[in-house]
Amino acid sequence: MDIDATLTMEGEGNVEEELGRGKRNKKLSWQLKSPFDKEGKAVSSKADNQNTLKSSGWIKSTYTRRCIFHYAKEDEKLVKKFIVWLGKEKRRGRKKEGQIDLYADDNSLRKKPYKLYHQKISSKMFFLELSDSKFVLDDKHIDIALYYLRKKECYHPRDHPFRCTTTDVLFDNYMALVYKDFSEDASDEFWCAGDNQLFLTPYVWGDSRRCGIAWTEVDKIFFPCRLPSEDDEVVTHFLLGVLDLNQKKIDVYDSIYSEPYEAGMNYMQMYARMIPHLLKFSQFDKNHKSFGNVFNKFDIQWQRSPHQTGSTDCGAFLIKFAELLMIGKDVQQFQPEDIKDFRKELAANLWAHGEWKRNSGYDTPPENVGDDYESENETFCPKEL
Repeated sequence: MDIDATLTMEGEGNVEEELGRGKRNKKLSWQLKSPFDKEGKAVSSKADNQNTLKSSGWIKSTYTRRCIFHYAKEDEKLVKKFIVWLGKEKRRGRKKEGQIDLYADDNSLRKKPYKLYHQKISSKMFFLELSDSKFVLDDKHIDIALYYLRKKECYHPRDHPFRCTTTDVLFDNYMALVYKDFSEDASDEFWCAGDNQLFLTPYVWGDSRRCGIAWTEVDKIFFPCRLPSEDDEVVTHFLLGVLDLNQKKIDVYDSIYSEPYEAGMNYMQMYARMIPHLLKFSQFDKNHKSFGNVFNKFDIQWQRSPHQTGSTDCGAFLIKFAELLMIGKDVQQFQPEDIKDFRKELAANLWAHGEWKRNSGYDTPPENVGDDYESENETFCPKEL
């Protein structure tokens, strides 16, 4: 795997005073910060065009923030429009052997891709797979969804009872690679020994350009886990782990099993054993005041959660569990039969956001890691969840 050549391991001490909801520590992720308008400096843009998707109420500007979770709420016909859009530009005639993409090579999205997270989406298949329970979600779907859940926490801090962040599927891949050579007596030299190890440490300090909120500033870290098959090649199942730094435990939410099982427990043991060593190497205990002393292993607790009825919805349940838990909701309140509607609405919201970014000329300019918002109040989304 390619390793980001510019990854660093710089960190700052944790802010000592207790922060209330709606307050922000410094050193937040550049990924979660887009520029905002200064008062009296709003400019017109393509977003004023009557053909652009319905405005979400933000000041229209090249660099205006938008929370993606309001599009479908404000336009009750959005999902229907999205389904109509998905039905257009499909290939005609028989598919060639091995052909997966159902859409014509010259479709509009291929000509002008959407920009979501750090990804360019150039195929409608991304949205079809996300919205339709016939398809299994892949890394890109999960990473993009978790990114926008992190933004949701930034825009709606008062709706989130604790500070949190996420990792991504690539972090999980590297954890599995490093674990092959890991031992309980791993020294600092082990964590400096190779690119695989050095890929993990920037996540802890918030220096990763994929997930840039420092763990010293949060109470919980949500991480997607992908259980490998016996040949370590085929995806078998996604589940969600929640690392509670204050309670020193890992809560596991699995849409198939509510009790520990061998394959799942063995995989979670990887996190339970390796994360304390990773934190020790990063001198985490000196910068997170409620973490306490370094210890050897996190406790693993399997939590009861709704069970999927189909065989392809585990990734969608992972995203839904994370969304509910981040705002302090009980995942058991979610009805499994609603997962189909959840997938369609999430895909429609991402489609609407991709359209808005493309039509308004919006783009996130380069920002230095560690830049903070100039005003806490200006980060708030004015709409209710």
